[in-house]
Amino acid sequence: MAVIQKANMMQIAERCGVSLKTVSRVLNHPDQVSPKTREAVRRSMEQCGFQVNLLAKGLKQNRTNIIIVFLDKHNDAYMNLWRSEMLKHIFRYSSKIGLKVIVSPSDCYGFREDETDGFNLLSSGIADGAILLEYMAKDQRLQYLKRTGTPYVVLGQPEEKDIPAVSLDNFDVGLTGGKYLRDKGFQNICYLTNDENFYSTKLRVNGFLKAVPDGQVIYGVKDARSAYEKTKELLADGKTDCIFTNGDNRFLGIYKAAFECGKKIPEDLGVLSADNLSINEEAYPSLSSLGQDFERLAKECISQLQSLLQKDQDNEELKKTQMFLPSTVIERESTLCRKNREK
Repeated sequence: MAVIQKANMMQIAERCGVSLKTVSRVLNHPDQVSPKTREAVRRSMEQCGFQVNLLAKGLKQNRTNIIIVFLDKHNDAYMNLWRSEMLKHIFRYSSKIGLKVIVSPSDCYGFREDETDGFNLLSSGIADGAILLEYMAKDQRLQYLKRTGTPYVVLGQPEEKDIPAVSLDNFDVGLTGGKYLRDKGFQNICYLTNDENFYSTKLRVNGFLKAVPDGQVIYGVKDARSAYEKTKELLADGKTDCIFTNGDNRFLGIYKAAFECGKKIPEDLGVLSADNLSINEEAYPSLSSLGQDFERLAKECISQLQSLLQKDQDNEELKKTQMFLPSTVIERESTLCRKNREK
């Protein structure tokens, strides 16, 4: 039985003055129901103690509409500002189409197939598919998903062409950022970035160096602290007039180093971030960045996974596609010249 009945679906329908089909749509396809009706039905369900047994429903439909989002550990942490923003949009769009999301910490170098790991939910049939938040080379989780035929999508840019993926075009990130800074008149541009072994890092660096052939690249900048230390070294040398860096909170280290060295942003040092996060607008001076459409990234990722889930349920061939979106520059104070700041 799919329903734990304190009140059944027919009683909910009668109470709300809607059809049984409408109640079913609220449960399974909420985007097909008007917000007013959806709210009324859900409120009635709550008042009547109506609950859905997802496991029983999944056995009946051969699908639970539960997906797992796996987070790999970076710099001894599972969450950062980019992931938080990305998850917000994944939750929002998944809810619109009736998918339930479970977030699971994981490790690209190995995983535990027990009750503490999200892979247990996949292997036991409780979850239908998965999203890997960011691509990692030689990822054992990918090998598992491929081996078991589990529908999945990587929210990142993989090196392999047979992996379903949605991401920014990382080469374009480096190219667009580098070209913008060169066009702004900066002469000595340095790119502070992640470890060299990340595929996305290689692509961004290649794009940056195509736009700025004489640009300097410094690897291993993982957080605000390492960004601070590297920026202090660069400013002491006296040659760098602009720093391009990855997102999250690295810019805080750059800003701190500039302040301690008596450098003004952007008069003495321009700063550009590769990720457009809400904190960028609140910084002082506000931080210029490469824009990325979080909402579209989430929508395309979930839509592709939903398509794979449906094809898997219908026993059709899983067509794996890759979509890489371009970036745009969002100019703020940190890269404006003095005369523009005074206007």
